[in-house]
Amino acid sequence: MREESFEIKSISYQIRIIEESDLDSLLLVKSDASVHSDRFRQQKNGVAVYLGAFINNYAIGYVLLSLENKEDVMPYTNREKCADMIDLLIIEPLRNYGVGSQLVLACEKCCRENGIPYLGLDVNPADNSAAKRLYEKLGYHAVGEIHLDGVYEYTDEAGHKGQYEDWCIDIIKRV
Repeated sequence: MREESFEIKSISYQIRIIEESDLDSLLLVKSDASVHSDRFRQQKNGVAVYLGAFINNYAIGYVLLSLENKEDVMPYTNREKCADMIDLLIIEPLRNYGVGSQLVLACEKCCRENGIPYLGLDVNPADNSAAKRLYEKLGYHAVGEIHLDGVYEYTDEAGHKGQYEDWCIDIIKRV
């Protein structure tokens, strides 16, 4: 039999709050169980909402919405509360189908339901320009100065260890 190519015309998926029973599926998106455990703890404590996109109950992406105030943007929100969107991730083959946009819109809806007037996030404008363009298309705008958001250890394919400095800018939107 010779190889044939097929096209997926439309993909049906659901966005919902992630539950601890989804852990095995989440590990296929990001394999660090401790990250997910910490997010379940935050959700259980009422300080965050962990939202996921699912196809037939298999996770294809997620985002953590921290309901705690994003203090560093207060000068740009007239001191009104700003939630923080953290770690939006969609599996590689399903990027550019609008799943990320729908997760952002779900976060905005959660903010409105919780009486939080602003939603913000950090994005690296150099290394993640596609994400920055997505957020700008959805009405977000940059505030403040570029800042060091974190330093992360990594090991490359050749086994060499290094550090990655994540230089980000805050972007916000009144929701």
